[in-house]
Amino acid sequence: MMSLSKIILLALVIGAVWFGWRWVNRVQEIGRARNAARRQDAPPQHGRRDGAAGGASARSAGAPAPAMEAEDMEKCPECGAYVAPRSAVSCGRPACPYGR
Repeated sequence: MMSLSKIILLALVIGAVWFGWRWVNRVQEIGRARNAARRQDAPPQHGRRDGAAGGASARSAGAPAPAMEAEDMEKCPECGAYVAPRSAVSCGRPACPYGR
């Protein structure tokens, strides 16, 4: 049987969880806003992410950066892991087709 004290305690616990959840979301939103402000204040990043030659000096000013091309993954017949064929390294097994 639920007594009045148990109902009040349950209401307090639910209220604490509810306000705690709202507080956590508010803190995360403030963090997101600060990160967005930092990105707006930071100088624009030009060039490729991988540091390859031919960054901003090779392009005309104001031209958008080239989009990174996606690469399909292939399943390694030896170990079964999915790897990008152009950047794959050996899995360590003797019959690995990606051994370099």
